[in-house]
Amino acid sequence: MSKTSIHIKPCNIAQSEAHNRRDKKYLKSLNPDQIYIDTFLTPFNKSYVTPELEFTSLQEYYEELKAMVKEKTGRAMQEKNVEYTDKNGKKRVRKGSSPLREGVAVIEEGTTLEDLKRFTAAVQERWGIRAIQIHIHRDEGHYGENARGRRIRVLNYHAHIVWDWMDHTTGKSYKLSEKDMSEMQDLLADMLEMERGQKKSETGLEHLDREEFILKKLKDEQKAVKEKTEALESEIKGLDFDEEELSVPELETDGILKKAKEDIRKELSTPVPVVGREKWREERLEAVKAILAQMENSLISAKGSQKQKILSYGKALYKRTKKAIYDISEENKRLKEANQRLTKENDNLKGKLASVDENAVRKLRAELAAANQRAENADLATAQEKERANQERRWAAQERNRADDAEAQVSEILSVPEIKQFWEMILRQKAFLEEMNRRIAKAVKALYDFALNRDLIFSKEAEVSIGNGIIAEAILKGLDPTDEGQRKKAAKSLLGKVNWKGTYQSSCDLAETRTEQFCEEITVPKEIVATLLLAAGGKGGTSVGGGGGGSNDDLTNWDGTKKKKGRHL
Repeated sequence: MSKTSIHIKPCNIAQSEAHNRRDKKYLKSLNPDQIYIDTFLTPFNKSYVTPELEFTSLQEYYEELKAMVKEKTGRAMQEKNVEYTDKNGKKRVRKGSSPLREGVAVIEEGTTLEDLKRFTAAVQERWGIRAIQIHIHRDEGHYGENARGRRIRVLNYHAHIVWDWMDHTTGKSYKLSEKDMSEMQDLLADMLEMERGQKKSETGLEHLDREEFILKKLKDEQKAVKEKTEALESEIKGLDFDEEELSVPELETDGILKKAKEDIRKELSTPVPVVGREKWREERLEAVKAILAQMENSLISAKGSQKQKILSYGKALYKRTKKAIYDISEENKRLKEANQRLTKENDNLKGKLASVDENAVRKLRAELAAANQRAENADLATAQEKERANQERRWAAQERNRADDAEAQVSEILSVPEIKQFWEMILRQKAFLEEMNRRIAKAVKALYDFALNRDLIFSKEAEVSIGNGIIAEAILKGLDPTDEGQRKKAAKSLLGKVNWKGTYQSSCDLAETRTEQFCEEITVPKEIVATLLLAAGGKGGTSVGGGGGGSNDDLTNWDGTKKKKGRHL
């Protein structure tokens, strides 16, 4: 079960909406080499705004709150921190009011807006604070490494919740204690059915902002690499090599960190202007974020370079070990030859015993005992050297054997016809689902372009895309696309996936009307749908178009004839 938590701080009104709504101008302002947002996944984000604020910006609502405070309390809202001296002569700071606050909650891939609405409703009932915006982000993340050391995209599923922190009856802000905030964490975990993160009272740690978290993560990775390096060096010390020859290349980070510190110090040394201090602060913050992102990329690059050096070093170590094993084997041969020579000498002494007197016998027996001792010592030395050689040989082949065993296990599993058939069916189903989602995405784009361009009727290409999308949506929703009523439900679901931002309401309404008319005009034979569904099982497939599914074909009535056009107004 995944862990969840929520961190709340004053809302940065200047950037909050642009970031949460993925404003095009905001995205263009980000450095392409350092961007952490995957725009391909942005359509999967979800947003909710309380109805009375649907056409009101956060800045406008902030001004309304200022007016409310003035009306209720008779005093202007204190917006900035104020320094004052208490009765004991100590300097203190009275913090400015934060009527709007923003919380970032860790969620799972399947978390919905309804889940978060239930959470915010429970928070409002318990403490009075009200959520006015909810934004689910599924397009942010960073690059990491999997178990095989390959670079992969790790998504960071989270939600931004903008809160109205004011009591509109008294004109004062709500006061929540540390205990209240801890209970809010418990409530979030219960509502989302996720595991609660470890309590601050138990860890003693402060919440880290994104930049601080990145720095801590990089330091942890650097520490892990250092520990692995020390363990490797410890194992190498058991071999008969010079320590200088086996020094593991260190991860060179001092220069990178020093450059980042100098760049940040240079940015912060920029004089603060008399006018436009807030803009100066935002520019410095964005510059520092860019420097930290560049530092992150540089550290990842340095880590990859170190990895290549370690691999080269490992290959050299393997060659040295192989040579050491060969030398041990040659020494073993020499000891075996010595043993055979001593054994032959022993046999010669035994032959002489029958022809000598008692004194000679005692002398020969002494010589025999010495020869036997030498033979036993030679055997012992041979056995020890052989065992050492075997251990070195096993150590050198350990990683190769693991890889061979894994490959053999996979081959053995896939050699079973039923398992192989099941695996191939999974791959076909995956391809089928990807194709359905591709058609849905293409239909959503066609509907949005229709409204954005303020067209009056669907083009032939748009009809094909929208028709394909309706059928795909019906299949994924478990609806029957041959039934007009269920086909319209699928169309309504498809329309719900379109983000109409930037279009006129009249164009959106016309797009919905044309889509409903389009559903009435087309017919779908059951045989074609059955064949399409069999594609999920790997037995074939089809598409909406009569020309084999190509997006440039005219829309048909599924039996190969062209669709009868309705009148468009």
